Formats: sequence, structure tokens, C-alpha cells
Amino acid sequence: MWFDEDQQTNPHDTITEENSSDEETEKCTCHKGCSSRSCSCFKDGSGCNSSCGCNATCRNMFNHLEYFFGKDEKYSAHPCFAQWLKKTVKNADALQIIDREKLRQRIIKSENYPEMFEDDEGSKEWKEKNENEKLADTQSLFPNLMSDQATDLYYSFCQDDVCDSGNDWHCAICRRCMDWRVWHCDKCNKCSWGSSLPCERCGDSNSDSELSDYF
Repeated sequence: MWFDEDQQTNPHDTITEENSSDEETEKCTCHKGCSSRSCSCFKDGSGCNSSCGCNATCRNMFNHLEYFFGKDEKYSAHPCFAQWLKKTVKNADALQIIDREKLRQRIIKSENYPEMFEDDEGSKEWKEKNENEKLADTQSLFPNLMSDQATDLYYSFCQDDVCDSGNDWHCAICRRCMDWRVWHCDKCNKCSWGSSLPCERCGDSNSDSELSDYF
């Protein structure tokens, strides 16, 4: 179900997209278990925590990603995955309408995937695995490409491909995956081309922007 020439040297050898749940953002003040999309944490693509106004009944879907990542370890969503989830489903109860196998197929059939991973899809070993074993492998793959731990490579739903984090990053504000030479201007709140160039709209300099909030 899918609802779905700046020649300078790259100063970010490895760009790590920080998940918005790790940022200093205002926590929600929900009193009904974050059952609506107006929850400020939900809008940021992050899960709620003990400092929020909600309680154990919290239904923010970003607190319930074990459907994708398994139950062994808790992960947050990569910003690009978070954006895709918000566009695809309305709440935590709807997460399971997403077909994990179709999602896995979408990833492994992307252009860059074969170059970066050993694909055992057609192997005899894969075909002999039972459904539980295949699910375990799927839930092992997803955190590597769709969680806050996807630091070197991530799956871009914007580009429908596996991307190198040193070359691309996802701007949660502009809601697009960007080239590493693009930076987000805090003054006009839009992305601008050329990491060493002033903003093409307002003229503000890159050094005045808090790059760590976006990389």
C-alpha cells in the first residue's frame, strides 16, 4: 500500500541525519494519549517521552515502530522514513496495513541496493527460510536503512533509492532529500545551493545557520 556548480570539497565526509527525536524540541502537552496528528512530537516525526504531557496511553505512532524494527531494540525513524510514514498512514493502529514484504522488495530492487549489500533474495538459503526467519531478516535490514541508526547509508523515499549519507541528506523542514552541497537557511527557512555560498534568497551566510540541526 503506497500513498504514496559548486566545486568545493565536501566538508561533511559523513553526514549524519539527526533524527528529530534527538533534538531539543518542545515536548507535547497532549492529554488524550496523542491520538491526533496535532501532537507536536508527531509533527516532528519523533516519539514522545517521559517529559511529554501524555502518559502510558500514548498513541504517537513513532513510539510504536517495532512492527518494522523488531522488539529487541528501540529505534527512532530516520527523517525520510518519518515523513513517508506521516504521508502513508494516519496513526499507530494503521501501521500494520503497510506490507513489510512489499517495502523490503521496494528497497532491494532500488538501483543502488545491489552495489551496497549482498542480496540473497534468489539464493537457495533464502528460499529455504520459513516466514519467521524471513521476517527476522527484514526487521534486521530496516533499522540499517530506515532508522536513526542509518548513519552511512539510508533509504530515501524521496529518491526511491539507497543513498550515501555523505552525498545526500533529508531536510525535515523542506521535506526533501538534498545534495550535500545544499544547506538549510534558518533566516528564510528554505534550503539553498552551495554550502560555502550565501543563501540565494536572503543572502544570509551558511556559517550563521545551525548546520548541526540538519546534518
